[in-house]
Parts: sequence; C-alpha cells; structure tokens
Amino acid sequence: MKLPLFVFGYRWLEVDRSESAPLLNLCLSMGVSFVDFTATESGGVRFRVGSVTAIRLERACRREGIPIRSSKGGLPTVLGRFRTRAGLIVGAACAVFLLVFSQRFVWSVRVSGNERLTAGEIRRELAEQGLEVGSYVPSLRVNEIETRVLLLSDDLAWLSVHMDGTVAVVQVIEQAPEAERNDRPANLIAARDGQIEGLELFRGRAMVKVGQPVRAGELLVSGVYDSQTVGYRYTRASGRVLAKTERVLRAEIPLTYEKKVYLGTDRGETVLQFFKFSLNFSKNSRNDLSTCDIIEVTTGEDWLGLHDLPVSVLRRTYRPYTFQTDERTPEEALELAYEELERQLSALSGEVQLVGKHITTTITDTELILECRLDCVENIAVQTEFDVVG
Repeated sequence: MKLPLFVFGYRWLEVDRSESAPLLNLCLSMGVSFVDFTATESGGVRFRVGSVTAIRLERACRREGIPIRSSKGGLPTVLGRFRTRAGLIVGAACAVFLLVFSQRFVWSVRVSGNERLTAGEIRRELAEQGLEVGSYVPSLRVNEIETRVLLLSDDLAWLSVHMDGTVAVVQVIEQAPEAERNDRPANLIAARDGQIEGLELFRGRAMVKVGQPVRAGELLVSGVYDSQTVGYRYTRASGRVLAKTERVLRAEIPLTYEKKVYLGTDRGETVLQFFKFSLNFSKNSRNDLSTCDIIEVTTGEDWLGLHDLPVSVLRRTYRPYTFQTDERTPEEALELAYEELERQLSALSGEVQLVGKHITTTITDTELILECRLDCVENIAVQTEFDVVG
C-alpha cells in the first residue's frame, strides 16, 4: 500500500465485464492513473485510485451511463469509524501520555552486589536519603545521596547509583566482616577410616605416624602438650592429615518407572499486571488441573521503548499430565546409572584425589545396581574443640 493513498484516502472502483472497456477508455481520456488493477471472477475489473480522483471519475461515469461500484479506505475512513467513540481515542491518548510522563519518575530500585545485607535493607537506607520508587528523577542529586548513605552506614564500603531510564541501578560493596579469632583448644580427629600417608601440621602434637591405619573418630593430632616443667599447655591443633581411604558410591535404577504423559489439553490465562495489582482475564481456568506444568511468559515490560515500566501482561499456560507405568531396558538403566555416578563423583570435595576405581554391576528383576569402589587419598582431619576443666 502506497503511503500517500493511505494518508489522504482512496476508493476501490469496480465494474462488470460489459462495462470494463468503456470505463478504461474513460480513464484514458481523463488521464486517470490507478493501482492494484485486478480482474474479478465475473470478468469485470477492479482498481484503486485516490479519493479526489475517484469523485471526478464517478461523476464522469454517471454522465456516460456507466454503472460503477465503489468502497472507501485509508486513514480518513479509519478515523471516521471512531468519530462516535471519542472517549476511546482520548483514553488511548491519555494512556500514552501517562506512560511517557512516567519516565520522569523512579519505577524500580535494583540492588546488586549485596551478600549479607538484604536488598530491602539497602532500599530503606536509600529511601531515607530521598531515593525510592516514585522519586522525581530531575530533582535527584545522586552524588549527595551516595555520600550520605555511605557516611551513615556501617555495613557499606562503596555504593554507586546509576539511572537507567525509570530504573535506579544500585551497586554496593559491603564492609568486610572482622575475622573472629577463635582461641579455644581443639584436636584433629579422623573423619573416616584410612591409612596415614602424610602429615602437614601447623599446630598440635601428632598422635599417629605414616603407614598407621586409623578408624573414624580416632585422635590424629592433639591440642594438649604435657610438659614436666610447666605442666599442661593447650593449643588449637590445625593442619592436614592425608590418608588412603576407600569410598563406595552406589546408583540404583529401577527397571519400571512412572512416566509423565501430557494430556494435550493445555489451558491458559492472561493477567494484566500494574505494580502489585493484577487483573485476571481468564477466571476459573485452573479447575480440575490437580497435576500440571505451569509455564509463565511476561511481555510488555518494554512497551514504546521505555524501560522497566510497571505495566506488563503475564501469559500463564497450564499443561495437565498424568503418570503411566513404563519399562526401561537394561542398557537404558545402565546409561542412567553412569550419569548418576558422574553426579556423585562431581560432588566429591576438591581435596579428594582418586587413585583407583572398581565398578560392579548387578541386575535383578526390579532394578539395576551399579556400585563403584574408589581408592582415594584425602585429608581426613576434622577440627574438634574441647573444654579445659580445672
């Protein structure tokens, strides 16, 4: 569609087959140009011309006795349809104005970088200095707000506020907590069975030696020194005690299982959200959906190119399903067992060094069992505090 025709309006003109030649000859004699020329199913012709030209051509057709049919289109026609609905046009214009005007106010305060403090606590400190949702953006003195918050807060070491449209992006660095010194005496005991491979001690008195087997809970390094000259002295034993250990990882995969099957009767609802308020356009859409997956998609948060507006549309889809019993082959069960074994291996501490691995597989009538015995070298020392009596 050509833009001038749409803006100033146009008319579709149509005649029957018997009048096609007279009409085209008339257009030629009047110097009328047209677009979108097509032949109708009945053998007639149809084309489009501007509104002013169409009026001239229709008058000439009446003089020549050529019956012609016409229909209007374009922007004037569209606006004419809303002539009796002025309230709708005014309402739409007001809505657009409010969305654009809202750019001068803070609609959201986003906080990042916080670990110990909550985002709510930081927002309260900012609100006390004049930065909160609803603040007038042109009147904000960001540098002064940053300085006052840092001076009054004992928990923040650095703070930066950046306005991104209607969003106040706040980045913080918290004060490093003072390290608490713990002077309580402690021993190192064995966390698991093993055979001692080496000792890396910082404090304490070794109670085991390399090559010695130990049991879980056995004393490895003592925090007590017995001196005949000064009596007992106590310290906080620390260090690493490396030992050969054995771990057993086990994965059990049933050969029959419950499989999720979707029913193919998806339901949905549309929710208009404005700040914390919401309007649901699909009431009672969740009836009889006791088991279903819920998929939520939010759109409209960046309407008209504006940032983080408080108006959005949430489309929520409910996918009902049921469970049915199914069987898996031993090959499928073995593949799942190895995947589970990999997850368990990944969960081991970084201080556990694998030396050897022995895998056995057992298949029963109901399940596949994969057992993996690991030969490891790891730090088995665990610090345990004790009280001094007397």
